[in-house]
Amino acid sequence: MSASKESPISIKDDFKCPICVGLYVKPTMFECGHTMCLACHYKLDKSSPSPTFQVPEFKCPLCRFTSTVPWNKRPSNVALDKICKVMYPQEYAELAKVEARCSDLTTPLRRHVIKKNGISEELKNLNLSETASNAQSQLATRVYEKLMPIFSQAATEGKSHVSIGEKKLVSDIEICIQPLTKKLFENNNVYKITCTPEECTIYFSQCSMRWRREFRNDNHTGETLQDEPFQTPPPPPGRRRISRPLESILLGRSFEIPFT
Repeated sequence: MSASKESPISIKDDFKCPICVGLYVKPTMFECGHTMCLACHYKLDKSSPSPTFQVPEFKCPLCRFTSTVPWNKRPSNVALDKICKVMYPQEYAELAKVEARCSDLTTPLRRHVIKKNGISEELKNLNLSETASNAQSQLATRVYEKLMPIFSQAATEGKSHVSIGEKKLVSDIEICIQPLTKKLFENNNVYKITCTPEECTIYFSQCSMRWRREFRNDNHTGETLQDEPFQTPPPPPGRRRISRPLESILLGRSFEIPFT
């Protein structure tokens, strides 16, 4: 007689993530105290839209509490994590394997450590201007290397300009627009770059600014038809139209009376 297959273990609701409804794996908390899997924190943050130059805001899906702390800097619920490992070791191990496939989530978390007497000396002495400038230059190099093959192909095909609408790429261009523009102007003789939060357009030459779909030959020769002046048709016989008084204009009505 063959052995019967073991039924799956039922996980208690107290140990289920309210988002994925599965066993908690590496649970972390919002400042409001609500806990969910690390993977669920990550997915929620990635789905939260935010303008390029605005501090991002993240909302707890359970109570709508708003926080500016990103997923990888929220505190771990260490006690709950240990309980889940002890009570459901097999299920926890299987889920952990799945999570390990995502490099973003297995990267060591950089905890935002706040000291009793304030922030660290490293942050106190941080040169924000230099840090931002260096980050912009590095990002500009990556974006430039990504875009140049596209621009080269477009120019080879005779296109005078190219528009970019992919949100993440447009956001990157917004951040590094100054060093990126310098590269394109000095290295590739690009005429003009315009950028909005929705779209970035690169004009290769000055003539591309006058690009249009309709052209007219000012030296065209040939017969030109003259438009005849419009004439109001006469009123029908037996009736005459009178001008509308002020009352009829206000009421939106017109009146005709029989001709006598």
